[in-house]
Amino acid sequence: MTAAQPTERASAPGKVNLFFAAGPPRPDGYHDVASLYCAVGTGETVTATPTRHTGTTVDVAAVPGSLVAQQIERGTFSLDAVPRDGSNLAVRAARAVLERFPVLPGGLHLRIDKAVPVAGGMGGGSADAAAALTAVNRLAARVSGEPALDDDALLRLAAGLGADVPFALTGGAAVGTGTGARLRPVAVGAPLHLVLVAAEAGLSTPAVYAELDRLRAHRDVAPPRLPAGLEELLGAGAAAELAPLLDNDLQAAALSLAPRLQPVLAAGAAAGALASLVSGSGPTVAHLVADAAAAEDLADVLRGQGAPALAVRAP
Repeated sequence: MTAAQPTERASAPGKVNLFFAAGPPRPDGYHDVASLYCAVGTGETVTATPTRHTGTTVDVAAVPGSLVAQQIERGTFSLDAVPRDGSNLAVRAARAVLERFPVLPGGLHLRIDKAVPVAGGMGGGSADAAAALTAVNRLAARVSGEPALDDDALLRLAAGLGADVPFALTGGAAVGTGTGARLRPVAVGAPLHLVLVAAEAGLSTPAVYAELDRLRAHRDVAPPRLPAGLEELLGAGAAAELAPLLDNDLQAAALSLAPRLQPVLAAGAAAGALASLVSGSGPTVAHLVADAAAAEDLADVLRGQGAPALAVRAP
């Protein structure tokens, strides 16, 4: 009997930016930001398995009931859009880990169970990368007999993969500064209840930033900072008081590129949401509501209107 191949599985959460301020473009083309990241109760899972063939292969599936599954059901998304080659951030993450271990025989297969919309402003690719870092690290250590990389080493690899990957690795809630990769964990006094709404098509983050710069070309842009009281209200679990402070500098740019998002934002306000905003570079919209029952009710209403919607807790 042939022994079963060892496998390792890890998950990482999607995120919303409850607050996002972006400074002017820097000489290197990036922007300094002040972001309040919050992990949400939907994310990505990566399963890593060694293979007898060289190279890395990728298989992708949709998590039942997820926003991705709803997009597929409505015909607005296909898993064929997810790259299976070295441009996939999970593949890059796997390779970054394997470079730290002695040469392993054969290759690697990654199965990605997707729940977070692609190019949706929720860090789905970053979650893939974070889950791959964890799963492949465990697998490589198990197969090679070498010690696994520690948390600090994984965070360094994460920072080299993208600004949102370190947060996807740690989860919870955190203030991100610099390009967003410099994280400071913050306390959350009580779970927040959100309804996430996926759009028909994704938005390119570089395109949204370029539009932001165009819209602000003749304005003085202040250095980014969080509003006073935001962290304290989050720590107190005061959703109703927190709501007026939620904001996203990228929202105007996302709406300029995708005006169809405006009715989605308005639908939340009409249904009594405490706050509605585009998450990150969009186009996913997040509605903050008072409690779990209100979240399920709003998600039902929006799904009835034909929109992929999901009630989640955060973090």
